[in-house]
Amino acid sequence: MTEMAPVGKGGGPTPFVNSFDHPQVGSFRYNTSQAGSPVVLCYGTQRVTVNLLEFWNFTGSAGGKGGKGLGGGGGKKGSANQQYAVDVAMGICQGPVSFTGSVYGNSSGNRIWANDGVANGLGQVGLNGYAGNDGQAPDPVFASSDPNQPVVGYSGTCYATGTPLQLGSSPAMPNISFEITGFAAGSAGTAFPNDARPDQIVTDLLTDPRYGAGFPPGNLDAAAIADWGNYCQAAGLAMSLLLDRQQPAARWIEEVADLTVSAVVWSGNVLRIIPYGDQALSAYGAGWSPNLTWQYSLGDGDFLSWGKGGDSDDPVLLTRSDPAQATNWLSLEYMDANNSYNPQIIATFDQGLIDQYGLRTEPSIQAHEFTNPTSTAISAQLQLQRKAYVRNTYQFKLGWRYALLEPMDIVLITDATLGLVAAPVRVTQIEEDDNGELTVTAEEIPGLTP
Repeated sequence: MTEMAPVGKGGGPTPFVNSFDHPQVGSFRYNTSQAGSPVVLCYGTQRVTVNLLEFWNFTGSAGGKGGKGLGGGGGKKGSANQQYAVDVAMGICQGPVSFTGSVYGNSSGNRIWANDGVANGLGQVGLNGYAGNDGQAPDPVFASSDPNQPVVGYSGTCYATGTPLQLGSSPAMPNISFEITGFAAGSAGTAFPNDARPDQIVTDLLTDPRYGAGFPPGNLDAAAIADWGNYCQAAGLAMSLLLDRQQPAARWIEEVADLTVSAVVWSGNVLRIIPYGDQALSAYGAGWSPNLTWQYSLGDGDFLSWGKGGDSDDPVLLTRSDPAQATNWLSLEYMDANNSYNPQIIATFDQGLIDQYGLRTEPSIQAHEFTNPTSTAISAQLQLQRKAYVRNTYQFKLGWRYALLEPMDIVLITDATLGLVAAPVRVTQIEEDDNGELTVTAEEIPGLTP
C-alpha cells in the first residue's frame, strides 16, 4: 500500500486538475462502473481506464473564489459557487503492478489522465495507490468511515482511491486513466525498459495459477519458447500488451505470434512458437540463430501419386502468387506511449516493387501490442518481406513413414518437372487422410541453399 495524499488549503487534497499540463489531443477515455467486467491484465507498460468500485460521501460547499476541479471546469467568482468532493475507489487491473515505473522520462511517477489533462505521479493529484498485492489492507479512510461495516481491501487488484477526490465546481466524475507498469516490464532489454519480451507474456498468460488460461506448464516447450523470446529481443520486437477485452487466450497468442512473424505449433503434446526468420540476429542485448537443419531429402521415390490423372499426376504441385498483386506497402496501427497511448500509424514499403508494379496496399493491421515506434516498424518490415517475397507454395503427398514431420520443419525436394533440385522448403501444413497418407503444404525459403 502506498499512501500519497498531499494536503492543500482547507485540509483537503490538492485539486486534481491543478497539477495537469496542457490538454493532450485525443487523450480522452471512458470510465465504467460495471459489475462482472473482466479484470484487465497489463504486460509491459500501458494506459488503463478505471472501473468505478465505490462512490460515497458526496459533498458540496460554498467557495469564495471559484477555480478548477478534477473535471477541468472553472467556476465563476462568488460565494455561491459550489465546490464538490467525493470519496471514490477505482479498480484498475490485476496486481501486483506499479504506479511508479518512472517511464518515458517521468521521474516523479507514471502519468495519470483526467479528461484531457495529464499529470505525473499520484503525489501530484492527491490519490492513494494500491499495487494489488494479495491480502493488501483496505484504504484507511474507508476503513474508519464505519467501524461496524466490513471494508474490502480488493486483494490482488490494483486500485486507487480519492479520500476525498476534489471535483472543483463540477459535480461529475472525470474520465480517469492510469499509466501502469505491469507484468514483465523491463524484460525486453535495456533498449526497451518499459516493455516485455513476448515469450514472458505468453508463458505468464498461459500458466499463471491465478489468472492464467489453466494451461499445464508441462505442455509448454520451455526451450522453444525461450528461443523464440531470444529471437524477439534480438529483432527488437518488444511489446506492452493490455488484455482489456474478453477474447480466447488462443486468439491473444495468435496475435502476438503474427506480429512477431512466427508460428504456433503443436509438437506431440507440447506447444511451441517458432520464428519464420532464417538469418542470425545479434542486437538489443540478445543473440539468436535459426535452426535450418533439414529433416528429409525428398525425391520421386518418396512422393505418392495424386491418382487423378492430368496435371495432378505431377508429384509436386506448385502454386505461385502473382508478384504484380503482392503487397508492397504495409501499415501497422500501434498505441504510441509518447503520445498518451493514442493510435498512430507506421508504414513500410518496398520502393523497387512499387516502381515495377505500382502501389499495392492493404488495410492497416492492428498492432496494439506495440507502444514504441521502433518495434512497430521492425514488425511491419518483417511482415512485408513475407508478403512480397514468399510466393511459391508446394503441395505433395507422402506415406505414413514421414509421420514425424511437423509444421515449420524444413525438407529438401527434388522434382524434375518443376526444375527443383534439393530445394529447401518449409512445411506449413500437414493433413492425414483415412489411409494414413499425408498431404503436405510447404513454402519456399527465398535465398536459402541446402
